[in-house]
Amino acid sequence: MHIESEQLKAFLLDANLVPKGKLEDAVKIAKKAKKRLRDVLLEQNLLSEETLLRMEAYILGIPFVNLEK
Repeated sequence: MHIESEQLKAFLLDANLVPKGKLEDAVKIAKKAKKRLRDVLLEQNLLSEETLLRMEAYILGIPFVNLEK
């Protein structure tokens, strides 16, 4: 399943996980570079991969399970 950039942006703003200004900058970079917003957020270290995966699972209504432990 795929989460749209606008849905991700709205959730990040609602949850205050990324400051609004930094998120807007990431959105601009993603559009200009034709990348997914999630990829730009990870590249800029605005979110950890685990945090992003947990958030995506929550948005999709799927329980997050960490298999590393």
